[in-house]
Amino acid sequence: MHPSKKFASTLILICSSAVSLSACSATPLVKSSAVSNARAGAPFTQSYVWYDGPLAQTVWVNPHALAEFNATPQSAKALSKADAQAKMSGAEHAPNGLRIWQVQQPTGIVTKALTVSNPTGQYSPVFHDGSSSSAQMRALPGNMIVYLNPTWDAAAVNQWIAAHQLEVVKKLNGGNNIFVFKTAPGLDALNKANALYQSGEVVAAFPDWWTEVTTR
Repeated sequence: MHPSKKFASTLILICSSAVSLSACSATPLVKSSAVSNARAGAPFTQSYVWYDGPLAQTVWVNPHALAEFNATPQSAKALSKADAQAKMSGAEHAPNGLRIWQVQQPTGIVTKALTVSNPTGQYSPVFHDGSSSSAQMRALPGNMIVYLNPTWDAAAVNQWIAAHQLEVVKKLNGGNNIFVFKTAPGLDALNKANALYQSGEVVAAFPDWWTEVTTR
């Protein structure tokens, strides 16, 4: 079996299990007119790479959209202070209190302001699987999924985790030594997962993505 197919089938098995992962059990996000209208515009230019097993995947950043997880009543006020033109696209989405905001200023500027006005907020850039705004959306609620060497025993696994100072969120079924490790929301999850995979110490490492699911 091709390595990428192996990882895809394993990930499907994980998603179909009882494990509660925002990247696997993505909340259905119906395309409202607000979302559709906000998606019209020029192709995106800023991109990032992540690794689905050995396969490099490219995602593009929407420069005027921001994802917020576990939103609180104070969140809207903080967004208004950071960008007076900020508007929520569609309704809030359970179970993780996800809000997709359309902002006038570049999201980097808005996020920087939010670190001051709402330091406990959980924000992520909004990515698309293509350079067009019509491509599937995804975001980074935090955490990464890591496949360690399946032949390692518990002692070797614990030694590696301690050496890298990682916090285990949970161990996943569907294979040996597959873990969810804690990271902050946003690019922290992407950067740490990429660094681990590129180190050659792990079989696979990728963010615990939230991905858009549409109804038709």
